[in-house]
Amino acid sequence: MKLEYVVILSVGVLVFLSLGLISSQPNTIPHWEALLDIKQFHDIGCDKECKFKQEEDGRICTETTKNEYVCRPPREIFYPERETQMRTTFPPEYGEFLYFPDGLTTDDGRLFDIDKVDLINPGTGEIRIEFANHNLNPSEPQFEYFANLVPGQTFVSHCTGTERKMGHVVEYLDAFEMDGKTYLEFWGSHVRMPDALLPCELPDLIEHSIPYDLSLGINFDDGRK
Repeated sequence: MKLEYVVILSVGVLVFLSLGLISSQPNTIPHWEALLDIKQFHDIGCDKECKFKQEEDGRICTETTKNEYVCRPPREIFYPERETQMRTTFPPEYGEFLYFPDGLTTDDGRLFDIDKVDLINPGTGEIRIEFANHNLNPSEPQFEYFANLVPGQTFVSHCTGTERKMGHVVEYLDAFEMDGKTYLEFWGSHVRMPDALLPCELPDLIEHSIPYDLSLGINFDDGRK
């Protein structure tokens, strides 16, 4: 009988621990499953004629659907007076690329809510990212949050509860060298936020979105070189 009690007790402990682990995973919480309902804010592309013109201007285009393309600008220091570089896709409805210098604290926490990024593993591209909003506007709460990401991981940031219900799905793309500096590259695509996630609360939204793969299916690999 003692052996039976031990077995029953062990099974009970394992079940309890399993339930605890499940409950701690953000992607099992029904509220956060609404992240999977995020949709592209504007499903607009660039046709073949537009693609040809964009490529003449130095952009690299990726096909999204038949005869529809999204074009990204080349990597370059476009704003010499700024540490963080921003370049817009074409069509611009598909968002922006941001290049953060490795280890530099930004002076604008509104850039995808990123405050600082450090490359911690050059071999895998893993980064330590600090999110923050230190805006003095009392209607926007202050917050700080830390996470590690590898290329291809996504999160949701910069969400507004206006009638447009707009936010950003941000993908960490790559770490690369340019003009003697290491930059960490992010692409933020404009999206519609599901009603279930509004009003957005940060940093909870960032934290719980990271376990999800929110990639919108646009592969910019060819544009990284």
